[in-house]
Amino acid sequence: MEEWIESKKVYDGRIIAVRVGDVRMDDGTVAFREVIEHPGGVAVVPVLGDSVILVRQYRVAIGKEILELPAGKLEGVEDPEERGRRELEEEAGYRAGRMVHAGNIYASVGYTSELIRLYLALDLEETQQDPEADECIEIVRMPIAQIEALIERNELQDAKTIVGLQALLAYIRKEHGR
Repeated sequence: MEEWIESKKVYDGRIIAVRVGDVRMDDGTVAFREVIEHPGGVAVVPVLGDSVILVRQYRVAIGKEILELPAGKLEGVEDPEERGRRELEEEAGYRAGRMVHAGNIYASVGYTSELIRLYLALDLEETQQDPEADECIEIVRMPIAQIEALIERNELQDAKTIVGLQALLAYIRKEHGR
């Protein structure tokens, strides 16, 4: 186990904070760490008939557009399922009749505390897309039958999206006894 000996927050922004410092390892060794502190988020797999709804957005961090699940950052102490419902409606323009928790994943445990809660959104009802002012989102309807091939060909590269879609495929297999 690692334990902070000393640390300081060197950046505290709207989305993340950065903590740096020294940790003591089990054998007594001291090591330097840089950690991005993140409040966590939620990602939703919207299922519409035999398709899923994805969003295509340009992400400056990677310098290109990418297909993703509707997702968002948790604000303070809020219910992840409710946040997922709001993100689904804002980004994709759908309201879920049912939300099924599909697991939790850490974004990258080597440097960030971000925990993403995954949900399957079922029994969708179309509403109105209402993205935030700084979001430019294109809706993409993807046949469920194509998901495995897209993952195998590395055409989907967002980790939360891949894990969420694999959770959907597992859910479908379980529901159909396969």
